[in-house]
Order: sequence, then structure tokens, then C-alpha cells
Amino acid sequence: MQILAADLRFAIRFFRRNPGFTLVAILALALGIGVNTALFSVVDAVLLRPLPYGNPDRLVVVWENSKLEGVARSSPSPANFLDWKAQNHVFEDMACAHGHSANLTGDGPPEGVIGRVITANMFPVLGVTPAIGRGFTEEDTRSAEPIVILSDGLWRRRFAADPNVVGRQIEMDGQQTTVIGVTRPGFFYPTSRVEYWLPYRMTPGEAARRTSHYLNVAARLKPGVTLEKAKADMNTIARGLARQYPEADYGVSTAVVPALEQVAGTAGSALWILLAGAGFVLLIACANVANLLLAKAVGRRREIAVRQALGAGRGRLIRQMITESVLLSSLGGALGIALAAFSLRLAGRLVPPAMTASATLSLDVRVMLFAFGLSLATGLLFGAGPALWSGRGDLHDVLKQGGRGGTGGRGLLRDALVVGEVALAIMLLVGAGLMIRTLQSLYALNLGFRSGGLLTMNTRLPVLKYAKPEKRVQFYDAVIEKVRHLPGVQSAAYASDIPFKTQGNTITIALEGVTFGPEHASDALLRVSTPGYLETLGVRVLEGRLYSAYDHANATPVIVINESFKKQYYANQSPLGRRIQISDHSGVWREVIGVVAEVRERGFEPALQSGVYLPVAQTPKSWAIPEDLVVRTATPPLSLAGAVREAVWSVDRDQPITDVRTMDDLIDSDVADRRRQMALLGGFAVLALVLASLGIYGVLAHAVSQRTREIGVRMALGARASDVVRMVAVGVMKLVLLGLALGTAAALAFSQVIAKILYGVEASDPATYASVAALLLLVAMLACAIPARRAASVDPIVALRDE
Repeated sequence: MQILAADLRFAIRFFRRNPGFTLVAILALALGIGVNTALFSVVDAVLLRPLPYGNPDRLVVVWENSKLEGVARSSPSPANFLDWKAQNHVFEDMACAHGHSANLTGDGPPEGVIGRVITANMFPVLGVTPAIGRGFTEEDTRSAEPIVILSDGLWRRRFAADPNVVGRQIEMDGQQTTVIGVTRPGFFYPTSRVEYWLPYRMTPGEAARRTSHYLNVAARLKPGVTLEKAKADMNTIARGLARQYPEADYGVSTAVVPALEQVAGTAGSALWILLAGAGFVLLIACANVANLLLAKAVGRRREIAVRQALGAGRGRLIRQMITESVLLSSLGGALGIALAAFSLRLAGRLVPPAMTASATLSLDVRVMLFAFGLSLATGLLFGAGPALWSGRGDLHDVLKQGGRGGTGGRGLLRDALVVGEVALAIMLLVGAGLMIRTLQSLYALNLGFRSGGLLTMNTRLPVLKYAKPEKRVQFYDAVIEKVRHLPGVQSAAYASDIPFKTQGNTITIALEGVTFGPEHASDALLRVSTPGYLETLGVRVLEGRLYSAYDHANATPVIVINESFKKQYYANQSPLGRRIQISDHSGVWREVIGVVAEVRERGFEPALQSGVYLPVAQTPKSWAIPEDLVVRTATPPLSLAGAVREAVWSVDRDQPITDVRTMDDLIDSDVADRRRQMALLGGFAVLALVLASLGIYGVLAHAVSQRTREIGVRMALGARASDVVRMVAVGVMKLVLLGLALGTAAALAFSQVIAKILYGVEASDPATYASVAALLLLVAMLACAIPARRAASVDPIVALRDE
């Protein structure tokens, strides 16, 4: 303990003599440790902790993989799900669900909530039970009694965590519904947005559907069954169904996805990449601190030599240097933890939306242990080199030279650290550059409509209150009429699915006089809307016309198709006047009256797909019911949100209004994850560039100070200033070029890792690599400028006199 106390006293004395170095080192380490700790808290909450299910590693999600439609994870049809469940040999059980939404009235203001309709065995498959009450039974799926299970969040928010809520009747969509259970805190299925669950009462008609795709399927692997075996078994079943039902299942295989991969999505890969990037920043900070310590070690050579002369062994000196570095990293770690705590809210934005209910971020024991271990490892890492070199050199030479002279092995170590800094900075800069190129590629895509000036909001109509189609149409017409007369409003319309809000909702189509072979896709996106919807979006008409108020329920049924539909089914012929039928069980043939330009209905990344647009007045049997109000404004859209709400409530005071935002916000949310990833990687890259430039500056400045006598001699013998500049800069630029080569090679080697989160740009994109190289060389030259200029201004007489 006395030896440790002595080491600490020496360390504190050293820090007091070098306050500038100490402050810079602590801040650099605090930033690196803080960022790593905050990101680790996200990785821990999202990827390392188990999902809120029983044995979640045995839980999988099963999708259809439709090669014809180009959709790798497509919602299964009810008939396919039932065949999967009956024929598989790899699952203990399979359960399914489909989307639902409801309006809550009574017990507070009207509120629209999102839910799921689930089979009775869904909770057992997930391995969970309600915290209060009970789950669903098979009897519940055969009963007509309205019952519901609430999420913990909805129970607390709307019902004040009433412990007697089980058995209580609440009003959902105007119907008295009995609460039978409340889920546990942190539970979610399939996402955190879902706040209630209803029993799935699948009708015989639904069970026979093979061309309607709208289910989510969860399954639990049998003990001993691997994921690969499950995939093989399910694809065997899919091939059998394709032979048995070629008109519906031709080319359809399956995708069996682990639950964690399904929930985390691409965010999982991105989090590991970001954590690696934060680690690179910390390594660069460590290299800089190590370089600073090496520079200080040169100045302390005489001190070290005196201590050796007085009997201090090399081990004692190494322990002293390690004590200083660990103390320094501990101070940086303490400040870093405070920084991490402050940034947890910002880090929480990296949590996948599906997991916001369960992935709570906090500096718990695991995270604190990580921060402590990181601080200790950091101190050992940047202190090891200076400590090992501290006792080297001839004792008599050091005492005679007074601590001046060349750096010897220290120079090689410092050079290696600079090369490492540059290489790591290159990797981060390349990653940030590729993410920037990805966003540029996405935003460069043609949306097919004018997104500016559009206000959107959801007004889902209660099923019982608006059961009759004509009553729904009356509501749409009344709202649109009132909204259109608001000052600043140019047009308004209702639609079933607006762009960037869903990736699904397709329907099987038939063309008059055309028989599709099983090898041809016959699905199209279905969008039902009021007249004026496509005009409100600003979609370009390529042929014919759009439907209007004259295309009412008693008029000739009409349909508008998009450009992909025309290319796929009509080639170079005009589709106008041709007839199309959709599989809504109405048997109605609809006349094509127009062709519109492509609209990126499903977001930036999914491929364009054939699509059809139908007037709501002519689609009474369609399940695609308009819920989204779209308003084009001449003023900032959100400034009219209040007035539009009042217009809706003037038609129906009990109508909930949700999801109020501009179309630009909706589009931005499609790339929000990538923007955050780019911002973080970009921030890391900037930090890495700054730290690397400081490292280059430090090496060159130290080299100039060590070679002052040599420079004085050269200039006394006639060397020009340009010769001196070249002499001191060339060595450092060689290190930069070596680091550039190594960093580029490393970035290329790991390109497949980052490729998972890129779009529209190759991970080996030459333009990005060239731009990064040019930027780094420019920064390196700027970092060299001041020391080189100082070297060129050395006065030979002063330099020689000082020696």
C-alpha cells in the first residue's frame, strides 16, 4: 500500500506539472469512453438481453418468400398458414395474427389505438402469460363475446393502472368489450406500438384463402431442432404447396427468421458497426495520449535516469508509468460515464421502434462494469508503450546529455501509432462517406408525387358505427367539403394507404381475355381513395383520365393503373378501355380509364410494383378502407392541423384523429435510422480526423524540436527553407501514406459488414475512397504546415548556441 501511495503521489505531481497535457488527455479519453459506454447500453438492451418471451432463442417468425413479386418476407395467406401448421415436423406449435386498429371512447377523450387479432395459442407460443387476468382459449375463438387483452402501457395510460380492470367493460369501436387480461411490463408483440389483442375467429371462408396475404406467423422450434433444419422442412412444405396450388403458390418458398433478427432488423448490424466505430475513436484517442506520454517521456529521461542511479529498478519505473496512465484513464472514465448518462436519451433513438417498450436504457451494473473494464483496458493500452520504453537507454549517456537527443525506439513506436491513427480514421471516414452516398441515392429517387405542402392524418372509422359503405362515403364527402373551404387549403382527399406508410396491401387481379400461367405474378398494390386523391398528391397522368365524382356507385366501374402495371401486362399497347377484375369476391370487371406515373408507395427501398387505384364509391366489398386524410396546403401544413381537426370533429365529434404529420416527415421517417447512423458515423469520422491530424502535428512538432540543432547546422551550411520543410515533412507524409494504404485495405476487407446498411452504392465505391483519401491528405498537409514553417524559421546561430 505504501508503494502504491508513493506511485500515486508521483503521478499527481506529474499531472500538476503538466496541466495542459492532463486536461487534453482526460477530455479525449472521456469522450471515447463515454460514447462507447452509451452505445454499449443500447447494444446491451437491444441485442444482448433476452426478448420478453419464454426461451426467445427458440422463437422464430415465418414468412412467405415470393420470388415472382420480389418480396423476400411477404405476409402468408391463411390457407398456407394452416397447411404449414399441419404438415411441419420442426415446430412445437405455430400461431398467427393480423393487424387491427380500434377507437376507444368513454373513459376519456376519443383515442385511436393499434392492436392485433391473434390465435388463442399465440401467447403460449411466445411463452408468456398475462400479468393480470388470463389469456385467450379456443372457446374464446368460437364465442361471439367481445373480449380484449390490454398492454401494460395502455392499462396504465388510459385506465390509471386500475387493479380491478379485469372484467370491466370498455367501449371499443362503439361496442362494449370485456377486459380479460393485462400483459406484463415490457412485453410487446409484434411491436411496441401494439396496445391490445383480440381473439382470432377465423371463418371457413378465410381458412380457404390462398391469394390474400395478411398474416404474421410465430413458431417455436422443437428441442434439438436447428434453424437450418426448420428452414429445410418449411421449404419442402412450400414446394409441395406450389405443386398442389400452382395458381397461388408458384415460386413461393418460406423464410424462417429468428425472433431477435426480426425485431431488431438492420438496426442490429448497424449497432455493432457503430460500436466498432466508437471503439476506433477510442483507439485513436489512446494513440494520441500514448504519443503525448512518449513525448513527455523524452523530457523525463533525465528524471528517470536519476531515479535509476538512486536504485530504482526498471520494474519500479514501469509500474510508476502504468499507475499514471491508469489514473489518467480512470479520471477520463469517470467523466465519460457522466457523459454517457447525459447522452442516454440521444442514444435511445437508436433502439428499433419495435422494441421501445422493452429496451429501456440505463447505466446498470452490466454497463458500469463495461465502462470500468474499458477504462482499465484503455489505461493499460496507451500506457504500456511509454512504460516499456521508459527505462531503456544508457544511464551515463542520458545523464551526460541532460535528456536531449534522439528518441530511438520511441520514434518507431510513435510512428506506428500515427500509422494506426490514420488507418482507423480512414475506415471511419469511408463508412461515413458510404452512408452519405446511401442517403444521396435514396433522396435522388423520383417519388412520383409532390411531397411538399402535404398534411396527413389518420381517422379510422369505427366498424359498427360506419358498417355501411354508403355511410363511410358520406363521412368522407362531408369532411373533404369542410376541409376544402378552409383558408390555405388547395385540395383534400381520403385514401386507404398513402405513400411511405405501408409495404403491403396487395390483391390478386385478372385481365379480361388473359390467362396467367403459374410462373407469372398476378398481384398488384391496391389503393382505394376518394376522387381527387391522385390530384392532391400531384401524380402525373400518362394516359387517359383520373376518376371523379361522376364515377359513383351506379356508374360504370373504373380503375386507374400505374406505369409498372402497364409495362407488365400491356407492354406497348394502350390499356385504355381494357377490363380488369380484382379478387374482392364482387366479380365486377372494371374499365381502365387512366395510367399514372410510378409512385413510391412502399418507401424508398422496396422495388416498384404494379398497382391499381379504385374509387371508394365503387368498392363496397373491399377490405382496403380509406382512413388517411391528405390535404394539400398553400401554407406550412402543420399550421392548418388544428383547423383540419376541427373540421373532422364538426362532422363526428367522437372521431379519434391520430398520426398527424406532414408528408415530408413521413418520408424522412423512412430513412430516419440511416440518418442517425450517418450522423453518428460522421461524428466519429470527424473526431477521428481531428485526432489523427493532432497526432500528425504532434509527431512533426516533436521531430522539429528534437532536430533543432541538426536543422541549424544544415541551414548554416547553406540549406534553403524549402529543403528544411521537405526534410521534416516527407517523413511524416510517408507515415500518412502508409496509414492510408493500410486503412483502405482494411475498409475494403470489412466492406461486406457495412454493405448490409447501404443502398444504391457499392461498399467498394471508388469515388468515396478517392474523396476520403484526398480529404485526409489535405488535412495531413495542413497539420504539417505549422511545424514545417517553424523548422524553416530556425535561426542557425541561436540553435547552435543553445546546444
